[in-house]
Amino acid sequence: SNALAHAAADRVARHDEGGALYNPLYLHAGVGLGKTHLLHAIGQEARTAGRRVIYLTADRFMYGFVASLKAQTSLAFKERLRGIDLLILDDVQFIQGKSIQQEFGHTLNALIDSGRQVVVAADRPPADLESLDERVRSRLAGGLVVEIGSLDEQLRSSILSTRIAAVQQAHPSFEVSPAVVAYVARAITTNGRDLEGAVNRLLAHATLTGTAVTLE
Repeated sequence: SNALAHAAADRVARHDEGGALYNPLYLHAGVGLGKTHLLHAIGQEARTAGRRVIYLTADRFMYGFVASLKAQTSLAFKERLRGIDLLILDDVQFIQGKSIQQEFGHTLNALIDSGRQVVVAADRPPADLESLDERVRSRLAGGLVVEIGSLDEQLRSSILSTRIAAVQQAHPSFEVSPAVVAYVARAITTNGRDLEGAVNRLLAHATLTGTAVTLE
């Protein structure tokens, strides 16, 4: 369900032969489907390769811009953003305010036109970001737009198994059978956060009641 998004993220993270790839890379999906996980993975991989990376949520971008205006350091703020190899911006649907949107648009144009990579994530496609300036939406749509689909059963099982293994580091006696994992993966189809919540409930059942986790 996320194969294309994962492949595009991997290519962008490892591409360092000069010039950007799929610029901007725009990922969109509903809540808890892995957008931020992919963004962090891109940033970590690119930084490991020695590239200069900045990751910002929309809130941090807006706060940084407003704070730089108040401190009269807006030029330094702009130069910092434009002097990097990779800008990763999360939750772009929350960017508001005419002057902030203008600065966001200028930053996008400056980075893309100079061959720097931009990766953006939001909860909807660029065309549906009604609050954003039309020129900004057009620029966002001009790269590679990829939707992360709902988690398929195999991926849900993998997420559950990984989460259970992590919990077992702190609770070695916590055991969940493959049959229970398969049942939870079939029963919870919404998103990754609900799967994590399910593991927490299983852990609470096992540790607070002192009974084994069974299919029943």
